[in-house]
Amino acid sequence: MANGNGDKNGNNRAAWDFSAPNSLTPSIDQVSGQLRVLIPALGTIATTAGLISADKVGPIVSNSLIAIGPIMYLAAAIWSLIANSRRSILASAAKPVAPNVPPPEIVLSVQEAPLAAVLPDNVSTTETKKVVSCSGKSP
Repeated sequence: MANGNGDKNGNNRAAWDFSAPNSLTPSIDQVSGQLRVLIPALGTIATTAGLISADKVGPIVSNSLIAIGPIMYLAAAIWSLIANSRRSILASAAKPVAPNVPPPEIVLSVQEAPLAAVLPDNVSTTETKKVVSCSGKSP
């Protein structure tokens, strides 16, 4: 409990903490697993409803299941590029940490003025804010 990640018995409850950001976002393995269950089920439903003949549904389901893995990894790679971009990281950092806490003041270099312009108002540049180091001298 000392690190705040468990209850009084030391059980880690982070997996069930739905107040945490992105706690309801499924992992790539969860989505892949759901697709592996849904594709054969949808194939069965389509066959039963007479939408597709039984001899055609087998190859469709098989090829769909084979394609899931590479498609999911490609989607994860694209999402990772977007989620880990400087803009995304700074947008997340600019948010308040709790409901009644003011957002942090983030000051970027003048070279990043175009980035600061598309981020929330609490993100500015050294062009608009003066930054003073602990020694009292400007950097």
